[in-house]
Amino acid sequence: MSDLTTKKSDETRFFDRELSWIQFNERVFNEAADETNPLLERLKFAGIVSSNFDEFFMVRIASLSEESPMAAEAYSAAFDLMKRLHQYCGETLMPALKTAGIERVYPHSLSAKQREYLDRFYTHEILPLLTPVAVRAETGMPALVNLSLYQLVQLVKENEPQNKHYAVIEIPKVHPRCISLPSETAGMAYILIEDILGLYVKDLFQGYAVTAKALLRMTRAADLSLNEERDEDFSKVMTEMLRMRRKSAVVRLELSGPVDVTDFFMPLTEVAPEKIFRCDDWLDLKSISQLAFQSGFENLKRPVWTPRSLQEFDNPAEIWTALRERDVLAHHPYDSFDAFLKFLKAAVNDPEVLAIKQTLYRIAIPSAVLEQLETAAERGKQVTVLVELKARFEEKRNIEWAERLINAGATVLYGVAGYKTHAKACLVIRREAEGIRRYLHLSTGNYNENTARLYTDLALFTSDDTMGAEVASFFNLVTGLSEPVGFSKIEIAPYGLKRRLQRLIVREAIRSQRERKGLIIAKMNSLVDRDIIETLYHASQAGVKIKLNVRGICCLKPGVKGMSENIEVVSIVDRFLEHSRIFYFYNEGEEDLYLSSADWMPRNLMRRLELMFPVEDSRLKRQIIQILENGFKDNIKGSWLQPDGTYRKLSEEERKKPFRLQEYLCEQTLSQEKDEKRRLPNELKPQRPSKELLSSSVKDEPEQK
Repeated sequence: MSDLTTKKSDETRFFDRELSWIQFNERVFNEAADETNPLLERLKFAGIVSSNFDEFFMVRIASLSEESPMAAEAYSAAFDLMKRLHQYCGETLMPALKTAGIERVYPHSLSAKQREYLDRFYTHEILPLLTPVAVRAETGMPALVNLSLYQLVQLVKENEPQNKHYAVIEIPKVHPRCISLPSETAGMAYILIEDILGLYVKDLFQGYAVTAKALLRMTRAADLSLNEERDEDFSKVMTEMLRMRRKSAVVRLELSGPVDVTDFFMPLTEVAPEKIFRCDDWLDLKSISQLAFQSGFENLKRPVWTPRSLQEFDNPAEIWTALRERDVLAHHPYDSFDAFLKFLKAAVNDPEVLAIKQTLYRIAIPSAVLEQLETAAERGKQVTVLVELKARFEEKRNIEWAERLINAGATVLYGVAGYKTHAKACLVIRREAEGIRRYLHLSTGNYNENTARLYTDLALFTSDDTMGAEVASFFNLVTGLSEPVGFSKIEIAPYGLKRRLQRLIVREAIRSQRERKGLIIAKMNSLVDRDIIETLYHASQAGVKIKLNVRGICCLKPGVKGMSENIEVVSIVDRFLEHSRIFYFYNEGEEDLYLSSADWMPRNLMRRLELMFPVEDSRLKRQIIQILENGFKDNIKGSWLQPDGTYRKLSEEERKKPFRLQEYLCEQTLSQEKDEKRRLPNELKPQRPSKELLSSSVKDEPEQK
């Protein structure tokens, strides 16, 4: 930590990371409460907040020392927002859904037809999956599964009403939480699966009467220590870690139901009272969002957004020629991820392509990327895949598809011990008349065709010789024993990326002059690294104007006199998850622009393998700089971080002209596509729906994280 940091307490120079994360989810919650959003869109945002809190407790809260005063403050702030979310859903969203024709049916109001349907459904679909377990104070609680929902039951024997007995039943996860029912109206009727179980639970305890029921959900710590240097198959080590996670410490206990039931179980869970969250109804609100994907109710949804197809990839035979002539930029989800799939498929089918090297962190299931790599290996091409088995909550799935690649004949490597491979790179090696040529795809986002429809990311296709050679050296560094030296264009974490960023910031400060001020514009998901923040503070004090678009956590304090008065921070939360990382440095008019897989966080800069790469094509640079600049014009979905840590939106009076970045980019994409269609012969014009902005057709939408 720099000397300046020690002159004042941390509180005066940095915002707390955990509280900043909770503030991000406050902004997501505000989208759920924004009545200008369609009703089912608001429902999705409510589910996103709930899902985000699951990960927050499993990962961030679990990492805090129980003795830390910050842990207590984080619990308090998190539970406060969770309480407001539950209250909003119960008092506002659920009644609004009912009015719109999506109605929750309670057991006491079932029609005869609905009850007859449930009789069959319970008998054939639920009952075979149930395992009631008796619970006694002297024997304690059985081992409960992380994030599973349990029904707690209080019982009395018919001839001993004074003695109370207790049992716990895991609610099956193979069925949706909301079970559709026959409806007498044009709308949708549904019942919660725990309400179905409650209807029939007495049949599980012959000779007993059920006197009360409650719900319980347990959250366990997810991150466990891992010995990556052990002399054995790393996938086996990961499998062992997943087994250990099932019994890890409980970091949150959620309860709903009568106190006389829950009070019996609470001591048996051995969870401290400050870690227990009570609510009146419906634990696990993320399952609420499944209602948003029901067919019909189009008037309650955003219209489907169809990404633009990039013409450079329409003809497989011409892809290599196009990339030799110029670099190509894809901006997802405005541009289709099909561009990369076509690039990869062309490499698989081209007999002149000798090898494909690629990193994989999170992929779609099913995955067209995985299928293409399998096909390439089966056809005898040299396929090397850097698989990250430690991608959080994807570990088991990644182990399975790594085995698929191995069986297809690919070389699968698990990266460097101690580091997650988070870089996004695909290298195609092709034999041509002039010799071997490398073609690259480098991205800020994952090779996942589903999230590419929902996350904003930038991807560069290039055949630049120097960059190709350096990315090849990156793969050699990760797969072999090569040293990270001699890179002139790309930069790699944890070896030099942080130092390069600090040098670029310092250079901007040194070159900043009264008549020509320095300028830094950066976009990222999170800003946490204190050394980077301190370097930005120095640059601000040297007169550099610094504009930061930080969607999530931001520990930097902007606008503080004498420290950061030249820094402004905006956060945009909208329909698409802002995910791209872009770094711009004015450099006395030379304008350096970089894209990266890395946020400015210690984990990205020091504990992950990450890439930062330049965009040198002047045409593409102007396009990306415009995206950066427009982020600070968003007076609809943008929120500005204040020196006191609050976020402020502009009032209607302050908006001279409403501007919404994502809406603008959709309109711009449609306009560009119309221009491209006019240049095509009529018979070749692609078909596309009418103007439909800011939505997705993906059925299972990922969370904003």
